[in-house]
Amino acid sequence: MARGRPSKKELILKMARELFAELGYQGTSIELVVQRAGVSKPTVYNNFPTKQVLFEEVAAQLLQEMEASRALLSSTYQDDQVGGLMAAFRLIASQSDHLTVYRIALGESHKLKEARRLTDAYEQSLISWCCEWLQAHGKLDENLHFITIALCREAILIPVLFERAESLSADAEVELRLRLNSIFGLYLEAARE
Repeated sequence: MARGRPSKKELILKMARELFAELGYQGTSIELVVQRAGVSKPTVYNNFPTKQVLFEEVAAQLLQEMEASRALLSSTYQDDQVGGLMAAFRLIASQSDHLTVYRIALGESHKLKEARRLTDAYEQSLISWCCEWLQAHGKLDENLHFITIALCREAILIPVLFERAESLSADAEVELRLRLNSIFGLYLEAARE
């Protein structure tokens, strides 16, 4: 392998990731991956014995990337509790390959038990990070964790998943920020009493 040139396995993963994002799990075939990557079918099967194994590797890669991105968010938004939470959801909503995990979970995971486990792990990673973030920045009640995560998911992620919006409008973002600040304010007020 030439220095600086990606391995065939990395190339296959990159092309599969693009195809899963474009066509979903059912719409992506090994033949399409072979064509897009410009490799032979035996090369794909030597690295990934099944399409499911290929998807598992892509999902694991996406999970690692998201965890690294959230670590960066944690340092960027350390003084902005609401901004950090919203940024985590905007990050997913802005990346088609990360949205793929949710689209497959919504539409195809009933057919794929292993895919369901991976999509659940991706979602649980997000929820855990959000809860840790909220706890570290405000000592909020666990019920408020659920509410704030649900508000962010509903306002930022769901419209993009269902193609109702490309991203959160400026007005919607201000409204969400006000709602979240209001929830935090009410909780902090109650905690003082």
